[in-house]
Formats: sequence, structure tokens, C-alpha cells
Amino acid sequence: MWLTLILFVVGLGLAFGLGFMVGRQRSIPQPTPSEATPLVNFEFKIPADTAPGDQLYLTGSFNQWRPNDATYVLSRSADIAYGAWPFTHGLQLEFKLTRGSWQNVEKSLDGSEIPNRRGIAASGAQVKGAVAAWADRQRDPAKIYDERVERVDFFSNALGITRTFYIYLPIEARSDENLRVPSLYLFRGHEREWINKNEDGTRGGNRNVLDVYEELRRQNRIGPMVLVFPGMTNANDAVHSLGINLHAPELAAEPTLGSGRFEDFIYRDLIPYVETHYPVLFGGAHRSLDGFSLGGFISVNQALRHPNEWASVGAYDGLFFWDDPENAEIIAARDSVFERSLFDANFGVPRDHTFAAQHNPLTLLRIDGAQASKLQWLIEYGPESAEPNVNYYRGARLDELLREVGAHNRLSGVVPNANHSWQMADEHMRRSLPYHYQQTQ
Repeated sequence: MWLTLILFVVGLGLAFGLGFMVGRQRSIPQPTPSEATPLVNFEFKIPADTAPGDQLYLTGSFNQWRPNDATYVLSRSADIAYGAWPFTHGLQLEFKLTRGSWQNVEKSLDGSEIPNRRGIAASGAQVKGAVAAWADRQRDPAKIYDERVERVDFFSNALGITRTFYIYLPIEARSDENLRVPSLYLFRGHEREWINKNEDGTRGGNRNVLDVYEELRRQNRIGPMVLVFPGMTNANDAVHSLGINLHAPELAAEPTLGSGRFEDFIYRDLIPYVETHYPVLFGGAHRSLDGFSLGGFISVNQALRHPNEWASVGAYDGLFFWDDPENAEIIAARDSVFERSLFDANFGVPRDHTFAAQHNPLTLLRIDGAQASKLQWLIEYGPESAEPNVNYYRGARLDELLREVGAHNRLSGVVPNANHSWQMADEHMRRSLPYHYQQTQ
């Protein structure tokens, strides 16, 4: 009897305790997974030349733009790629599709870069679209993109291969054989990007930087200049050199990079070729350079590394790697962008932080910024409200360091309501071109 009573009391206590625990759990409201992290469905039509064995990935702001993240592998059915993943409710997604690396990221039909795809995480959200082409599919190598420019293919001793650039000559230079004018070098990635009216949708297919230049000429706000558009990537625009002598070119395994010595290419091959074959004034006092995004990195980096070779430098929304507040001579370890596989060939694996610091504008200014005050600076970047889709903080840091070394940015720095697009890059040139001309004529 006593045994029965004891077992009854113990059982009653366990039941009460379990019921109390369950009751406590139910008293605390917990969002269901579908409310807190709704599934976002992705579906894309893919090109017919996508091999059956190719694995497709999403890469974006949600995974630090890793191009082969196994978490985000798309399934395939015939010519459709699809998948669904949970994201925090309301999260704004920016992404692209790859076949496992930046060498075969999606591109437009003519091989030009496309804007990042976008979506917002919400219950029932569906993101659909079509991949026009992959970066590693060859385009017509002879395409001009704009009949106002001349395409130049010449052998680079520094790279050991033939390279291409485009060049624009003002009408005066074509009619007066004795005339020599200032030169402006415009950087981004592939040589076509500044002149391709379809480089992204913001140009509307009917404008580029040449239209901006010619409008300024008609307004008598600028004189004759030669504009040079060099290529700083491999042939399909998938591997970016940043305009430096690559630390580990073998990691790119890309023959159209040649030796990977792009900084040598600029000064030993490109500039001498332009100044001996075209009607430009000789010497750094008559040269300027400008760039957009990674092209902004190139222009500022080269101006700081070779201040006697340039008179005026500009950049719109440049991507500069963070300097380290504890050590002026290395790249900040916290900069996740610096660690992207896109830059393996540039800085090595593992990263050579000292080498990178010698090729990065922010750290160069901290190591030795005395030469910066000799140059004219024309720096602009998107607003803080548009981060992380613009490079506001990186541009503002460049501005800050320029002031610290006694250099003056003649433009306003931040551009209200701006975004990271070719239309905005062209508008930057509307503001910077007259200054470049005045400084170099």
C-alpha cells in the first residue's frame, strides 16, 4: 500500500512538473520559423549552353559574395534552375548566379556586367528571371561598341600577350597634325565598359561618357582631350587585375592575363604607345586618370604609387580596402571584401597583407601621403543611406586621409541620391572632366 502511494505521489509530481514546464514554454511567444525566416523561392531560366554537369550557385550579400557556397546550390530541371532558402523577414537580398567562380558569373548577352539581382525576404516571396549568358562564353572579339572610338590591339611586352584598348580623338586632333592635347585614362574593368551604352540598364542604351564629353564641348566648358579606355581584366571580364602586378597570377589560371604584370603594362607599354602614336602632350603634367568602382581603386592607387606620372586623379564610388587602425602598413583583417576569392590572384592565398598594403590607397596614404598634395583630387561616392550598395564609408575614409596629408578634394565627396551605376559614373565625369582638362592643358 505504501509503495503504491509513493509511486502515485511521484507520478503526480512528474506530471505537475512537466505540465509546468510546458505551460512556461507556451507562455513565452515564439515566432514560427516561417514568420521569422520566411522561405524565398528562386527560379531562373538558364542558357542552353549550360552543361548538364555544371553546378549553379547563388552568391550575394547574404553569404559575403562567395561564388561557390555549398549552402546555396540551385537544383536543375531541364533549362530551369531553382531553390528555396530561409532569410530574415524583410532582409533586402542582392545576388547573382555563378557556375562556381567569378570566372563564370552570369553576364549580359554581349558579355557586359549586369546589375546585382534584388529581392526582399517575405512570406511567399518568389524571385524569377533569366540568365542571359555566362562570363566564360566568348563574345565577338572585334566588337567596337561605339563608332566614335578606335580599337587598338597591340603587343604588351610586360604581359607577353596582345592587349586591347579603345581611344577617342577629338575632331581637332584629326584635322591638325601639329596639335597635341591632354590625355585622360578611364578605368573600370573591361575596356568596353565606359563606352558600352548597354553596360547596365541605367544608361538606357543611348548614352555613355563620350556623350557627356561632347556635351561639355558644345557648352564650351572643356577643350579637346584624348580619352583612353584600357582593359584591366582578362578577356571575359571575370578576373580583375586592379591594375597591379598580380601577386599570384597562377591562381587565376587565365592565359588572357598573360604574366599578370598590369602595373608594368600601364607605364612600360600603354602610356608610351599612346604618346608615340597619338596627338597627346607628353609627360605626367598633361595626364589625368579617373575610374568607377574597382576602376576608382585603380586610378587612386596608381596616382599615389606614381604621383609624378599624373596631374589629376578622380574616382566615383571606388572600392578601397580598409586600412588597419593599429598598423599603418597592413590591410585591416576585418575587411571581408578583401578576402573574397575574386582577389586571390591579386594578393595571394593566404593573403599577403603587407604586399596588399603597398597596393591599396588607404594604406598608402597612411604609409607616405606626402605626395598626394601635389595632385588634383576629384573624389565622389554614394550616400550613407545607400550602404551597403555604395562605397560611402570607404570613400569618406579616403576623403578623411586626404585631408590629413594636406590634399584637397575639389568635388563634394558624397553625392546625394546617387547609386552604384554607370549613369552615376557618367554624371561624375560631367563634374570632373572640366577640372581634369584645366589641370592638364
